[in-house]
Amino acid sequence: MKGNQIYPSAPPQELYYAARPPPYSWSPSPPPAQTIPTRPPLETSYKEGEEYEEVQPEPQKIARFRVRPDKKRKRHNPQLYTKRGCTDVFCCFLFLLFTAGWVVVAAIGVMWGDPERLLTPTDSFGRRCGTMRPNSYNYTTRPYLLYFDITKCISYATALGGCQTSQVCVEKCPSEYFSYLQLQSVSPAEFQSKVYSNLYCADNVDKSTITSFPVLRQLVQSKQCISYTVNSAPVLGRCIPQAIIGAADKVNDLQKTNISLDVLRNMFGDDGGMIPQDYQIKGSQVVVGAVVDGETSVLTKMVHDLSKSWWQVLTLIISAGVLAFVWTVIMRLLGSLMIWTSILVLMLGLLGGCGYSWLKWNALVKQGAVDDFSFQPMFSVYFEMPTTWLVVAIILSVMALIFVFILLFVRKQISIAVALIEESSRAIGNMMSTLLFPLFPFALHILVFALWGTITIWVSSSGQENCRRVPYPGALVTNTSSRCDCALSYQDTTCVFVTITKDEDIVFWLQVYNLFAFFWMTCFVAALGDIALAGAFASHYWALDKSKDLPSFPVLRALGRAIRYNMGSLAFGSLIIAIIKIIRVLLEYFEEKFGKSENAIIKNIFLALKCCFWCMEVFFRFLTKNAYIMMAIYGRGFFTSAKDSFFLLSRNIRRTVVVNQVAGLLLFIGKAMITIGMGVVAFFFFSGQWVVEGIPRVDLYYYFVPIVIVVIGSYFIADLFFDVYEMAVDTTFICFLEDSEQNDGSAEKPFFMSRRLQEILGKSNDSTVHPK
Repeated sequence: MKGNQIYPSAPPQELYYAARPPPYSWSPSPPPAQTIPTRPPLETSYKEGEEYEEVQPEPQKIARFRVRPDKKRKRHNPQLYTKRGCTDVFCCFLFLLFTAGWVVVAAIGVMWGDPERLLTPTDSFGRRCGTMRPNSYNYTTRPYLLYFDITKCISYATALGGCQTSQVCVEKCPSEYFSYLQLQSVSPAEFQSKVYSNLYCADNVDKSTITSFPVLRQLVQSKQCISYTVNSAPVLGRCIPQAIIGAADKVNDLQKTNISLDVLRNMFGDDGGMIPQDYQIKGSQVVVGAVVDGETSVLTKMVHDLSKSWWQVLTLIISAGVLAFVWTVIMRLLGSLMIWTSILVLMLGLLGGCGYSWLKWNALVKQGAVDDFSFQPMFSVYFEMPTTWLVVAIILSVMALIFVFILLFVRKQISIAVALIEESSRAIGNMMSTLLFPLFPFALHILVFALWGTITIWVSSSGQENCRRVPYPGALVTNTSSRCDCALSYQDTTCVFVTITKDEDIVFWLQVYNLFAFFWMTCFVAALGDIALAGAFASHYWALDKSKDLPSFPVLRALGRAIRYNMGSLAFGSLIIAIIKIIRVLLEYFEEKFGKSENAIIKNIFLALKCCFWCMEVFFRFLTKNAYIMMAIYGRGFFTSAKDSFFLLSRNIRRTVVVNQVAGLLLFIGKAMITIGMGVVAFFFFSGQWVVEGIPRVDLYYYFVPIVIVVIGSYFIADLFFDVYEMAVDTTFICFLEDSEQNDGSAEKPFFMSRRLQEILGKSNDSTVHPK
């Protein structure tokens, strides 16, 4: 709106004198005359001693003035500002400046990077496996890349600074388990044989010079030769440990041979951690199950299955979306029944288990059964002892007793939670656009992820080619060799490619900046989606007449207000979450980079720090989400909104806990039912056990592939729908708390809550004003 005109979220002009809290929506047509109290004269509507600013209205336009807050009651009685302004402007400029810095990082990556270096397997010197470069190297017979220690490749250190281990191009991947410690006590002939057949070293290492174990150990410790090998298979040009989990025949073969890294460690030692354990290898596999089967790989068969079943998969995922929508309608109609039924089932389960345990204990005591809690090979034996059932009975009895007391004390809060859920369903039903809005932030999330991934690839592949001049073709490069332009190395036989050089520290901090930008952007997009939905649902709650006072396009209006006035506050809130996230990543990075310390104190410090920052992230997510809701209602800055929402919920802590738990239970039931249901349908259909007339049967190599995709897609779609529902419940709850604290049901301060909520609280409006 322009000038000082009242913002669309303001209430009908006639209600300024009937209620102090924010009705939040504006209708061009006033409510019926009989429902609006008579407007008192202007001079008698203000308290004596208070200052007010009044602007004369333009002809045939609504009056423009500002309702100022009562400073003494501001903390516990926030009032509506009809005129909004930009909040946290500094954070908005900081966000834009940081985004410009992200563009600079991307430009540096494009300037110095080459994604081909990552897409094509490349050794530690930047030479591409399976290719050749005239006058420099010929790796056409060495197409596979071997990592000296693959356990260092799957960690945060890899994401930020690359794979922290040496890499060489090889003709074929290792086919057996080997540790260099096996060679410390073998004959010279066997030593040389094993060196040539099992040992992999950098190209500058001449294996003929490795004549003793001390020489070999020095090369291993200097990272010039590999310390161990495992049975591997080529995957995308990389040698990856063979998949042993999920392949029964391979597990049996390994058990028969009894050969593994753990066996080698027990036989020959690990030389101070140079040889990893089997669980570290299993935890570092990038691709599991990539085993060649004839001429067709598993991956190829999976792609074939998806190409044949894609439309059935898409149909089932769309069906999950329809079911999620239907579930929201069911929660509106049967939410109360579902909640109380769940509580009743849980109560009956506790009482039934309690009674059965006491009866079982009594029967065993009468039979003269004895207790013997020494080690028993069969676990079921413990359930033939009376003490076991006594412990179970006591635990269930205590749980049932606690549950009964909880029901007695929070029965009213549960009724409020059910009513709020039904009111949220009503809001969604009146504003169906809220169910489609999540597609907008989802598209932005995909865009941010694509930008981050692209920049990560370019920055990771950055580096400068280093070429040296040699006196004649085939001569070795020495420290005194002069530099030459690598562009000439393809024609000039004396200009030889040596390696790719880059500043690892610069690359690391560029990746940290890029990752932090990713966190900040994703949190900002999520915040933008939250405040848009919160504004829409708040406009529904604060509309006295839901059929007339709702603004048109409520989600778009709320989104527009957020972009115009609250960009800085959204950037501020998302910045807090992003900082915590990057700290957690750096903790993982330094723990991985410097190795798992054997010092118990250091281990506990890292564990405590990670736990602490995880708790901080959970808390600030909760705080910022409620701050966005208050921001959508009042348009205040982040600190004020966070403070008001925090103290509002603190003053109503019992209601807050109950509503969150009840709503969470109901939403969990919905997600689980939809995901499990679609998974069962997909299983029976793709396995051929359920034949639908008119739909041809799909013959697949692995029917679990489309089933997994259907389950993941169904959960994702259900999560999108229920995230909207969760925001509706949270917004309605905060509006309800504001309404119940600020109003008393009088003509001057009417309640905006539904009549059922008024009945639960034992309150009601005067006959002059009734919310609809």
